[in-house]
Amino acid sequence: MADLTTDEEIDAALERAKAFESFPRIVEAVYRPEPGLEFLMLRLSDGRRLLIPREELGELKDATPEQAVDLTIGLHGVDIWWPQLDDGLYLRDFLEYRWGKGQRGVAA
Repeated sequence: MADLTTDEEIDAALERAKAFESFPRIVEAVYRPEPGLEFLMLRLSDGRRLLIPREELGELKDATPEQAVDLTIGLHGVDIWWPQLDDGLYLRDFLEYRWGKGQRGVAA
């Protein structure tokens, strides 16, 4: 017996894809290691620029400036990866944590 996908499952998958496509992507990511003013700058596809102080990035807790600078944007622009640290940041989770339902801040 073959596994069949129902129309409802297809419709649900299409709705998830629409939501995914409407979510902002990372188009540029730069880590600035200036002493006393270390931050990650993210430029998003919706025009926002986020400046995130190092103190708010648990991924960089024990990183040297050289390790923090060595980052890559994921294939679909939804994450950043620090290969030397074997750690990364998923944009959707970060935004939800930073400015999500429980928060009352305004994105930069």
